[in-house]
Amino acid sequence: MDSLVAQQVWAVVMFVLGSFLLKTCSRWERADQATLKEAKSYGRRETDIVKPRTLRGTIMTVLGCGLCLGGMILFLLHV
Repeated sequence: MDSLVAQQVWAVVMFVLGSFLLKTCSRWERADQATLKEAKSYGRRETDIVKPRTLRGTIMTVLGCGLCLGGMILFLLHV
């Protein structure tokens, strides 16, 4: 393998962008979960506290997974 072709470079960029998106989404979701576990919710049953599913989290997860998977497939197609 002498050098990377343009498609492989784009595949690496897609994979890195998807990984960054998934990491950011995970960090935001953990921060939201920490606010739900604060003292104001003490005394409630855990079944009463339901974490809402956000559209933002769903879109970021699907987009991040798609970019990572697409980047891996594109890279392997041009090996």
